[in-house]
Amino acid sequence: MPVTSFALLILAVLMAAALTVWAVSAWGALTVLPVLMVLALAARWAMAHVPHDDPKP
Repeated sequence: MPVTSFALLILAVLMAAALTVWAVSAWGALTVLPVLMVLALAARWAMAHVPHDDPKP
């Protein structure tokens, strides 16, 4: 993984954490937690294994 990609990944994680802290302080945990769970499930679905779609010879 190139250094730039790694740095952007770290920056994205830090920004997401800051946004989450801000959202919890602004709207409360009972509003933000369901949204975070939906996002986590969507990410899990997006990264799920996709079977190979080419026919095997």
